[in-house]
Amino acid sequence: MKKWFLASVALACALMTGCASNHKSEVAPTPKPAPQAQQAAPKPTPPSEEHTVPKEEVQSNPIEKPEPPKPHVESGTIVGQVYFDFDKYNVREDMQSAIDEAVKKIQEYGMKVLLEGNTDEFGTGEYNFALGNKRGLSVKEVLTIKGISADDIKVVSFGETKPICQEKTKACYRKNRRVDIKVVD
Repeated sequence: MKKWFLASVALACALMTGCASNHKSEVAPTPKPAPQAQQAAPKPTPPSEEHTVPKEEVQSNPIEKPEPPKPHVESGTIVGQVYFDFDKYNVREDMQSAIDEAVKKIQEYGMKVLLEGNTDEFGTGEYNFALGNKRGLSVKEVLTIKGISADDIKVVSFGETKPICQEKTKACYRKNRRVDIKVVD
């Protein structure tokens, strides 16, 4: 999209400068005045009080400052992780603060969102794919309630195929039952 916009701007500039140089000016040049003896330039008169702007008026019309640029972040950056209980897809109460922080970052970066649903290794591949999808949709629902446009959110499920921990422990399994919240272009 940026390349298309830049190409359009470059084309418009080329056309404008090319067209301007092809047109002949039809305005006759203004004749130069005949040289005269040098005259002293008139002295400027000090401004009267009628033409000065009162201080109150100057201060009441502040110049609008442009918005600061949005911070740049790589597409695919994880801005939050929401963890789930075994075989569940409802968003736990203790995950609300993680979602709130992710919402702030999403709004600050002004990017779209990709929700990646994940599961532990228990269950069939089809079951875990469906569970990961349900987890992603649950997080999407909460994000939309908190002000993120549903059109800016995409959900994908990886089931058990993208574990972040591979040890055979309860703590490790808990880490894999998650939705990664990523910002994307």
